[in-house]
Amino acid sequence: MSVRVYKVGGPALEDPGLLGPLAEEVRRGEGPVVLVHGGGRAVDRLLKALHIESRFVDGRRETSPEAMAVVEMVLSGTANKQLASGLTAAGVPAIGLSGRDGGLVRARLAPDLGRVGTPERVDPAPLRALWAAGFLPVVSPVANGPLGEAVNVNADEAALGIARAVGAKTLVYLSDVDGVRIDGQPAEELTPEETRARIEDGTISGGMALKVRVALEASAAGIPEVVIAGKARLLGQFPGTRIVTRATRDRPSPGFPGTDNSLGIRTTGIPRVREVKK
Repeated sequence: MSVRVYKVGGPALEDPGLLGPLAEEVRRGEGPVVLVHGGGRAVDRLLKALHIESRFVDGRRETSPEAMAVVEMVLSGTANKQLASGLTAAGVPAIGLSGRDGGLVRARLAPDLGRVGTPERVDPAPLRALWAAGFLPVVSPVANGPLGEAVNVNADEAALGIARAVGAKTLVYLSDVDGVRIDGQPAEELTPEETRARIEDGTISGGMALKVRVALEASAAGIPEVVIAGKARLLGQFPGTRIVTRATRDRPSPGFPGTDNSLGIRTTGIPRVREVKK
């Protein structure tokens, strides 16, 4: 069984005009699919409106119990239901759930970050039940903690945990960037060695560094295809950056808008895509 897991964030999550292309992406190929989504911008807006402080540490949101109530309200409520209902309207019957439902995801707490955790155990039974009934699972990354409390899990890490549990063949991270940018261009592919070098020299940093580290972990775990992509993939313009065990060193074919840089990373020029801000 060839399972595909998508982590959806950024414009793919916030732009209603991309629901149709996202539905087409889901329909493309064979086998079951699961979507895991973020929603950090919506969380930021509500936290600010409620005057609740929040900060990020290495790509993770420090989360107090008060902030956790907001995180769950947004991710498992509004964001989850909007995405599931939008995909259903676009022709892909979907049901929204969170990592807490059916014991899907249990997390261990990360030190010094409050209600923040990393996936410790994933029970794919709820996903299989939805697949058997003909539905696409749309998963909020809020998980159960050690005592059954709500825990904020980074959506990239939740997607990886789920992908490993279901034996996924493909894991695609869809966000607000169209790939990992090297020297101003999105790279077609990166090896672990190249990626670590770019993290160390600061080319890859912040939230992207966490995303790329998770992608490296996914590749090391044996997931055959790991991709970091964005809006351009949904519009058929650029499929994203593949994390590969051995980079292709062939020079681009004639007419291919690519270059070879100092690390031998193949990059490609794509049309500039305007970010839709809500």
